[in-house]
Amino acid sequence: MNSKLTDEQLDDIRGYLDQGMSPDDIANYIGRVADLDLIEIEYVRAAANELEQQRQQQGGNP
Repeated sequence: MNSKLTDEQLDDIRGYLDQGMSPDDIANYIGRVADLDLIEIEYVRAAANELEQQRQQQGGNP
């Protein structure tokens, strides 16, 4: 998992995935709200993609 993000931040990303947001939408949203720079947005995007892939492999939301 992406060590650049805290467990709380990863939980937030999981919540957005549960709401049906795409990893790109999550990264863009968090980037705007938290005024992140581009590299930080990429950390969020990478983590969201990884979490989404884990869910798909475990039979979670497609």
